[in-house]
Amino acid sequence: MVLAEPSSEATTHATVLIIDDDEEDLKYWSDTVRNFASNYTVLKAQDSKSGLAICRERTVDCVLLDLDMPESGFQVLFNLIPDRKRPEIAVVILTRMVHPILPQIATHNGALAYLVKQQTSAEELATVIQRAISSVKSTQ
Repeated sequence: MVLAEPSSEATTHATVLIIDDDEEDLKYWSDTVRNFASNYTVLKAQDSKSGLAICRERTVDCVLLDLDMPESGFQVLFNLIPDRKRPEIAVVILTRMVHPILPQIATHNGALAYLVKQQTSAEELATVIQRAISSVKSTQ
């Protein structure tokens, strides 16, 4: 899926939820998003259950989802995006898992981007988040 260029609307305030069971990664990526994009509210969840609860209780514009968790990261993706043709929330996979087929599976099931943690800069992440949010808003 090709993502639209970010619009001025995408740079307004947004809420980003990071779901990652690795405490160090959760802190690093939440600090990275918070420091690079001051217009984002950053929420954190260390497991899929609490992450899904946050999505039910609050308005979340984008979820950064790790696939490498005790619970299936893909199951979380399916719960977040029941209709992959009309997603209500932007989901970006941010994981250490490197396998040639995983990005295709993730995007086929509604993720708007697949990023590998060890290959992703703060600038790239900010751009991908903006584009993912813009893409979802354009389909609503």
